[in-house]
Amino acid sequence: MVGGIVIRFRKTLEYRLWVCSTFYKVFPTTPPTGTEKVWKITLDKRAGVRFIVDCNGEEVLNTQISAENCNSSRSTQWQYWGIKNIVKIQFLSWWDTASDYYKLEPLPSKVTTDTWCAYSGVYLPGKFKDYPTLLQAETQCSARNDCGGITYEPLTHHFTLRRGTDPKKSPSRETSFKKCTIGWIPIDKSVKYD
Repeated sequence: MVGGIVIRFRKTLEYRLWVCSTFYKVFPTTPPTGTEKVWKITLDKRAGVRFIVDCNGEEVLNTQISAENCNSSRSTQWQYWGIKNIVKIQFLSWWDTASDYYKLEPLPSKVTTDTWCAYSGVYLPGKFKDYPTLLQAETQCSARNDCGGITYEPLTHHFTLRRGTDPKKSPSRETSFKKCTIGWIPIDKSVKYD
């Protein structure tokens, strides 16, 4: 799991950015009172990576995911939030005793965007420059004609620009990133997502 959000229902509602933070925070805007609450959680990747949380139509959280607001020992994982696709929404039964149901809101069909796709366990050949953060490496790679992608080296904790585009199996569990185009299609409402 790369990341997520945990909402704790107590006298004062609190949230925690999973993997990014080791402690709970009070929402910056107090959620509406009342027993029934409809929550909308959005991961916005248009300009950086933001978690936006609405409660009964009111925005209660809009936070940028970055090194500055991540305090976990695994805080470098926030960098993956912008390139990983959401593959699972999970309500843990031993934690969640408040939810009656949930639904996924699909983006309009035929929507596409250029982004970075991650490939685990592979490297790209032709290393030529390294950076301490994924964002720096993406920016530099995008500005060059000779960059085929990026490989994260877990031994050095560096993101390295690579000339090659054909992934090779990595003996040291590297992760590589290449430019890709992602399209969204409407979610089939007849399928139960869990």
